[in-house]
Amino acid sequence: MAKQLKTSADGRRCVFPHCKRLLSIYNHGSYCHVHCDQMTREQMRKAPYRHPL
Repeated sequence: MAKQLKTSADGRRCVFPHCKRLLSIYNHGSYCHVHCDQMTREQMRKAPYRHPL
């Protein structure tokens, strides 16, 4: 039996100001790969989850 991978909602966007990148369904964070390194751990914890309507 194949292992099921956890996925996030489709169509989520990076929460970094003015970033328009779509997040992968396998990226469970709030930031894209470009901005993930620019945020401190404290800021990343406080980032709200935005789910598209």
